[in-house]
Amino acid sequence: MPEFDWYQATVPTKVDDLVECLEGLCQGVKISHARGHHGYASTVVLGSAEWGDVARIWHGGEAHEYPHALLSGDWAPKGAELIRARFPEHKVARVDVREDFGGDDTFDRMQGECLEVAAARRVKVGTAGDHLLTKLGRTVYLGSTKADTRLRLYDKAAEMRQALKPPPGVDQAAWFKHRGIPDHLTRLEAQVRPHTPAAKLAFSSVSPTQALGASAWMRDVWSRCVGLEVEPIKVGKGWRQSDDERAYQWLLESYGPLLRRVREDLGSWECVGLQLGQDLAAGNRNM
Repeated sequence: MPEFDWYQATVPTKVDDLVECLEGLCQGVKISHARGHHGYASTVVLGSAEWGDVARIWHGGEAHEYPHALLSGDWAPKGAELIRARFPEHKVARVDVREDFGGDDTFDRMQGECLEVAAARRVKVGTAGDHLLTKLGRTVYLGSTKADTRLRLYDKAAEMRQALKPPPGVDQAAWFKHRGIPDHLTRLEAQVRPHTPAAKLAFSSVSPTQALGASAWMRDVWSRCVGLEVEPIKVGKGWRQSDDERAYQWLLESYGPLLRRVREDLGSWECVGLQLGQDLAAGNRNM
């Protein structure tokens, strides 16, 4: 089932009350302080000897009336639950929703589905890791880093092994297996940043599954990869088609039949593209 992997929100309360709330994440929480970020004066760090950092709270500064909580990884679901129960009127800045899948061919299958959605929806694609030789640490990104919605598909098992490097000379496969790290684990993860005040407030009560409805292309990915159908949910201002997008759509509607005839003459869409490029270059020279 989808669950939160990141939960970040501004909470309308005093910082001491928010700290008290998040102390319920685990036993033996210790509090330390660090420099603030993004205009906040200070950071309260909640951690423990066993688990390390479990939450961060930015607070103070002239530009910010209320504290801002950040929870990630396995602490995000419980942290979201605690904040929602005690401070239901908070405003969410970002949520990440994850779902993990086993199987040695899962990454390749889901990657194909993601790329087909990206092509159909004209969504930006990025990659990281080695996709050619070792195929370790592979990651596929859909969506811009500045967009309200973004998606990551990555090799979670490789990430877990990287974080727990075995001692020299040991049987690595047996060492990782003893620590419960699977041979194959693929993570599909959505990142959503509500844009308007109304959307930020609405996300204080949406479930992880509901958050996946934040964009049409993201709904397509989850439908094709997982078979999960999600209702749309608004995260930003109403979408407006750009002038270039309207002109491109008009071009396809007006000259589609001509372009198809040119393709039949030249043999492929690749040749059509090359011919268009040559004709445009020749036209520029003749101007």
